[in-house]
Amino acid sequence: MKLRIHDNSIRLRLTRSEVVRFTNEGAIESGIEFGPYSNQRMRYSLESSPDVAGLEVRFGDHRLRILMPAATAKEWSGGDRVAVAGSQSLKGEKQLEILVEKEFRRLHGAKDDPDLYPNPLESSLAQH
Repeated sequence: MKLRIHDNSIRLRLTRSEVVRFTNEGAIESGIEFGPYSNQRMRYSLESSPDVAGLEVRFGDHRLRILMPAATAKEWSGGDRVAVAGSQSLKGEKQLEILVEKEFRRLHGAKDDPDLYPNPLESSLAQH
């Protein structure tokens, strides 16, 4: 699972096998280590939750949690929908933009990884 943070936006990209794990377990987690000590690690997760109305981010105790409504999680993970987008109000008039998406194969310069979703643009490139 890839995590991208840029200013007030967060994006997760999941491969096929990660989407399957998310579907089966209701959550998927990964992490990054910043140094040799155990407290220099940040965990991040995507979790299906019946308690949220839209995508929601929570952070605490070295952990970033992205919560997705359970009904949305079921529809997204089991169908053709590519992404789930949302925003969360922050202090003042700021917004945190949240995007969770299935990871497509790159069109150029990447090896064929069967765990990535087929890129919808592949068929149009093959015609040229």
